[in-house]
Amino acid sequence: MKDIDLTEVRQYITELVLQAGKILKKYFESGKFTSRSKGGVDLLTEADEEVDQFLRENIQKQYPKSKLLTEETAPEDYSSLKNADNLWIIDPLDGTVNFSRHHPHFAISVGLVNKGVPQLSVVYLPIENKLYWAQADRNEAFLNGKPIKVSTTGDLKEVVFCCDWGWNLETRITVVKWLEKVNAFVRQIKCMGSAVADLASLADGSIDIYLHSGLKPWDTAASSLLIEKAGGKITTPNGDKWNVFNPEMLASNGILHTAILNLLNK
Repeated sequence: MKDIDLTEVRQYITELVLQAGKILKKYFESGKFTSRSKGGVDLLTEADEEVDQFLRENIQKQYPKSKLLTEETAPEDYSSLKNADNLWIIDPLDGTVNFSRHHPHFAISVGLVNKGVPQLSVVYLPIENKLYWAQADRNEAFLNGKPIKVSTTGDLKEVVFCCDWGWNLETRITVVKWLEKVNAFVRQIKCMGSAVADLASLADGSIDIYLHSGLKPWDTAASSLLIEKAGGKITTPNGDKWNVFNPEMLASNGILHTAILNLLNK
């Protein structure tokens, strides 16, 4: 599958994701779905499971030689996949708590990755009607068919800064420490509850900075490519090189990246 036509694959995945969005809309509008704890404060609904199964079955049918890593079926240790080619990384519903509380900010994410490097990205916010995509052989990211760019904000005092809290309660302390270092310098701090949707918002210029301490590959495999192709920058919060298997991420419009790194690492 390495030599596939990414445009052709993206068109197939886009149609699949739009169908998956209809499943989520059905549950969201009816409010009728079961939910259970995944452990700690994490939550799982039958909508997550149904969309996960729908995407897995159809992608495996269309691309039988590829591997899959999805939030709902991932083994505890998936490190062996770091060097895999033709790896589909899927989050069927990112922002499950938002979804369960009838808040529209949630997303479906499908990314194709080779050796940890994203090749194809499709992200869909079904209630907000936002369909994003990017592919490695194109120079732009797109929202509803139109090219998008990260913000041009260059002054920390104007920054809309977004963070979120990992399900691992210990990593939340890290976020608190980071916020102590930046909160006096930025205009607004948001926590919106969906890493995938928030990172897509950075790609389209709605926010300027995103910071997280407990991400999973299914949060970032697709959304990171959107940011790259929209002109943004991603590193670890220490400024090191980042990849989709790294749980700590600092993403920015690029202009402000060094300034935020300096604050975080004082």
